[in-house]
Amino acid sequence: MTSRIVIHVGMHKTATTHIQDTFYHNRRLLRQHGVTVPRIGACRGQHGLASAWINLPPPYGIRHPRRAWQTLARAHAARAGTLFVSSEELSRLFPARVDMAELRGLISAFDRVELICGLRSQGSFLQSVYQQISVERHPGPLTTFVDTALERGVVDGLALDYTALYRQFRTGFAASEIRLICYEDAVRHPSGIVGTFLDILGVPLRADQLQPFAQGRSNVSPMPLANLVANRVSAPNPARRDLVTLVQAHLEEGLPAKRRTTLFTRSELRRIAQRFEAPNAQLSAMVQAVQPGFAIQPMRPAELLFRGQMPETIWPAIAADLIRSAPEGANLWRG
Repeated sequence: MTSRIVIHVGMHKTATTHIQDTFYHNRRLLRQHGVTVPRIGACRGQHGLASAWINLPPPYGIRHPRRAWQTLARAHAARAGTLFVSSEELSRLFPARVDMAELRGLISAFDRVELICGLRSQGSFLQSVYQQISVERHPGPLTTFVDTALERGVVDGLALDYTALYRQFRTGFAASEIRLICYEDAVRHPSGIVGTFLDILGVPLRADQLQPFAQGRSNVSPMPLANLVANRVSAPNPARRDLVTLVQAHLEEGLPAKRRTTLFTRSELRRIAQRFEAPNAQLSAMVQAVQPGFAIQPMRPAELLFRGQMPETIWPAIAADLIRSAPEGANLWRG
């Protein structure tokens, strides 16, 4: 019997919140199968552990994070079982990043060490980050947002060039200790992405045998085009959530069924794919020895409704609803 630590480092926007919420909510059941999900600070994810290297705001940061790592190692490294730690902040690159060599040293007492990182196609990831930023602040013009991200290979401090992220992991971890997961493949598991992680942890359960947290909808993003339309109406202020909901209701009614919308035009998505085609191929080559066949799966244009394909009939209905729902004297075009 061996001690094992599985460190799930994200990335952001790969269902990390859903995984953290679900596993923490079911921690007693998982404990029966040899998996411990620790409580660190006030969050269901173990974000406070990343504050050893990254300055995190309340409620994420904790006091004495290195001591917390040491306490976990003392409590779990000398006994059989799996310790599961999850925080997407551990994969952040800017403005600060984790010292991977120091982290590896803090957990060196475990018999087995595994670092797990989910990656999604850059087009999908960039779109999801845009939506997350929209919750907190206005993201600015979409074209500027895309151009800046493609030029830098980074968006909001997060890697778009995954070879840079993998090299960061390798500063502390052996290639055999790192496992990359293609997000698009993981969500196609019969039990979804939670099922993928149950398999990784060796837990013989299906996702539907776990108690759902928040009806299984942790941090679910609205329809991308709803965010984009609401942002354009609200600029330069952040779009109100009720406005996003209103726009989404019209899109759901007026768009073809079973077609996912995207922020991008077809040419923009092609440009994003071309920008990262070579780095993605390089990443596949870098991990070939330990993960033969690993590849980032691109967004599938045939499944998407692009920005320029929105039916013209939707706009008058949205405008009419905006006028009806606006408070008296409100300036609709400034949020």
